[in-house]
Amino acid sequence: MKIAKVFVLATALMFPGSITAFADAVLTVVSPSGLIAGQTFTVGIFVTGPTVIHNGTATTSNVSDLDAFQFDLAFNCIVPTASPTGCQSGASVLEAISVSEGSFLPHGGSNATFFEPGTINNAAGEISLIGDVGASGVTGIGDLVDVTFRALSTGTTDIAILGNSDLQFFDSNFNPIVVDDSVTTSPGAETFPTNQSLSAAVVVTPEPPSGQLLLLGGLVMLAAVTRADRRLWRVMHP
Repeated sequence: MKIAKVFVLATALMFPGSITAFADAVLTVVSPSGLIAGQTFTVGIFVTGPTVIHNGTATTSNVSDLDAFQFDLAFNCIVPTASPTGCQSGASVLEAISVSEGSFLPHGGSNATFFEPGTINNAAGEISLIGDVGASGVTGIGDLVDVTFRALSTGTTDIAILGNSDLQFFDSNFNPIVVDDSVTTSPGAETFPTNQSLSAAVVVTPEPPSGQLLLLGGLVMLAAVTRADRRLWRVMHP
């Protein structure tokens, strides 16, 4: 069993039945656009606190005292609208290459961490038990994990954090941090939507044929020469 999961399970067992869930953690999967077949790219998993909306003004708050987390990441799948916590298997559009620790929990090197990159299973389209544990909790906004993929073929797929029992976040006092899409309203009429985005759609397009690339390059060169000629004419005919 992975050490990260042992930590999370141990903390849960320390406080059976009476665990109080504390402030929300909002997760966002961020993927680049304009991907083509054969390209290698990196997807970031970012954390913030809820977005606070007051008098029509939205402000993204910090996640508070995040000290440990783990989750499973699915790809080559489609998140069903009726069940957004899962991901149904689809075409093999992507290949996962590596998982690395983001900059958030190490906090510029001042916070010692134990990072578990999880287990990549490209056949199943899943990276299981990605996790990180810090010597102390961190408050703020930032990048938890970076995952590098290769686009194998054209198509569309989701990359999704699975909302299963492995999705667990804790603060430095072993209190669970809620990860959900709930909305609460304070007595002061401030709303706190978690602006949750546990998945991102990735679209991979074909690489342009070599002839099109040469044509595009020629057009770019022609445009550059034309602009240079116009500048030279203006200099010679002030």
